[in-house]
Amino acid sequence: MNLEITTNPSGRSPENKVHYGNRTRYLDLSRPKYNKVGKDLDYWEFFEDLNDYDYKHYLKFYTSGLCFSVMTNDDRHAQFVRNMFTVVDNPNEHTSDWKIIHNTELKSQPRIAVHLDEQMMLIAGTTFLGEIKKGVFSILSFELPEQGILPMHCAAFTYENKTNLMFGLSGTGKTTLSSDPDYKLISDDEVYWHDDGINMIETGCYAKSEGLTPDTHKTIYDAVELAKKNECLVIENPGEPNARLSYPINCVENAYQAPQEFNHPDNIFFLTMDAEGVFPPMTRISGEAVREFFETGYTSAMPGTENGIKEIQRTLSPCYGSPFMPRQVKEYSDLLIKKIEQNNCNVFLVNTGMDGNGKRYPLSFTRQCIKASIDFGIPREDHSKEILQDLKELLSK
Repeated sequence: MNLEITTNPSGRSPENKVHYGNRTRYLDLSRPKYNKVGKDLDYWEFFEDLNDYDYKHYLKFYTSGLCFSVMTNDDRHAQFVRNMFTVVDNPNEHTSDWKIIHNTELKSQPRIAVHLDEQMMLIAGTTFLGEIKKGVFSILSFELPEQGILPMHCAAFTYENKTNLMFGLSGTGKTTLSSDPDYKLISDDEVYWHDDGINMIETGCYAKSEGLTPDTHKTIYDAVELAKKNECLVIENPGEPNARLSYPINCVENAYQAPQEFNHPDNIFFLTMDAEGVFPPMTRISGEAVREFFETGYTSAMPGTENGIKEIQRTLSPCYGSPFMPRQVKEYSDLLIKKIEQNNCNVFLVNTGMDGNGKRYPLSFTRQCIKASIDFGIPREDHSKEILQDLKELLSK
């Protein structure tokens, strides 16, 4: 049965997340909006509040070498978990590394508590589907770098026998651009990079539905129609700017259906939704420019991606996913630069925002630019020096 939910709030609430335990010493406390530290007594009081409820659903799944269990009282969130991850048939036969207790009945402000020592996450006061998804990714972003593995808030796909990564903040075009019918999709949002190549974290998609047509978003449109037929679609906030659709990746015809190892990336694309029209539609970057764009994550936040964002606004999101990358930014950027250099990857900056006249670049044009980069390495000229100077001038304003 297809399910529908209108959430409150209509976006994530990362500023309401608090971490607990001795391992909080590894958090990047220079970003206190997302990396708050609390007292254990508060955590256990919250835990006891959630323990007073009965939970209809108990699900387990493996991703990135860890086993997660999720307890939730809500049918729509349970289906969302089934869509986004490969849930095991017999949960009692598997030992959890991390536990998530998710409650939509406790009446409170949005609250997310992460105990890094107990390896447990508590979520209440919000019905937004993305909290579970990004909660899992935040945990992996804390755990994996200790093993030399880079978790990435990016899409991944293959095209012309090449593996490609596409970084970008939610709403800047990752899902749409990576779901081009000519590509074979690995993941539309999250992957990790280890010594042997890259692999998917999720086995599902969580796509924006605004403007969805068979002409502009054929891959997503067809996947949604198949999910409807299979009665596994979850529709979130219909009619709102951040309306989304959740469906398993096996509904995507041109996608890999299960986690597997892929080659090291040939090309990496940084998407910036430049609302000020400073950057060109496509340019090649290297060295310090790569580090600076990754560490600042210069882009624009789109309406509805987080609670309270009502209009397009310039923002900085380190690692192109600051709310989900709790360690020091340099830990992630050092891993990225090391892997780029070891594997001789091309890196391109893509402006999915405005041109100098204030008009947004057409989706078809951006797609052509990306394919030209993969097919022919265009643009061949490296404009890192000029692009880096433009970025520094923007950041100084």
